[in-house]
Amino acid sequence: MTKPSAKCRARVKNYIRDHFPDMTSVKPSVSSRKHGGQLRHRFTFRKNLKSSNGGRFRQIVHVATDEEGNVTKVNVSR
Repeated sequence: MTKPSAKCRARVKNYIRDHFPDMTSVKPSVSSRKHGGQLRHRFTFRKNLKSSNGGRFRQIVHVATDEEGNVTKVNVSR
């Protein structure tokens, strides 16, 4: 499968910067597949964060995009 273009990666990076600033330093894992004849990319960002009560938790953000980098779906763990 082909990898996302630089334009696609830049659009996802900007989306993450705007919506999830804690994740900006994370390098995502990327998977690609065909869906309905079009190429789709899924970027997965994982990071350990501190909660307000001093505990730690792992946050996971999945960003699904089309071939041009338009965000089609976002999933966030607690």
